[in-house]
Amino acid sequence: MVKLDGRLAACAALVRRGSSVADIGTDHALIPVFLWQSGWTDIIASDIKQGPLESARRNAEKYGADVKLLLSNGFEKLPCRDDIIIAGMGGETIAEILAGCVYKDENTRFILQPMTRQDRLRRSLSEIGFGIVHETITYEHRRTYTVIYARYIG
Repeated sequence: MVKLDGRLAACAALVRRGSSVADIGTDHALIPVFLWQSGWTDIIASDIKQGPLESARRNAEKYGADVKLLLSNGFEKLPCRDDIIIAGMGGETIAEILAGCVYKDENTRFILQPMTRQDRLRRSLSEIGFGIVHETITYEHRRTYTVIYARYIG
C-alpha cells in the first residue's frame, strides 16, 4: 500500500467515499493510487506536463492501480468530478487554476493544499464565488501545512 505523508493524507481524508475524483497537478499520483487502494474506482490523475504523468503512470503500474491519466491544463480537458484535489502548488497557482473552473456547482468539493501564498488563494476563492467550508492543519518536518475544503457558493 502506498504511504502518504501527513500533508497528502489530510487531503485524501477529505475525499468523499465513492466519489469521482480528479487530482489536478498530480505529479507522482500518490493520492490517486492511495484512493484506488482504499476502494475508489473513478479516479483521474491530471497534469499539465508529460514528465509528471509518466511518473504517475509508473506509480499506478507499480501498485496495480486503475487510475486514468490525463494531460490537461487545469480544467481544460477534465470531465466533471465530484471531488477535485489541487495540492502542492503555490496559492497563486491554485487560484489561477480555479479561475478556469467550469464546475460551478455547490455539490463539487475542492480540496486545496497551498504550499505558499494562502492569503492569495483565500482572496481569490472569495472573488470567484467559493466559500471555505473546513480547514485542516498538519505539521511535519518543521513545516505547517493547511488543507482547505471549499465549494462554490455563488
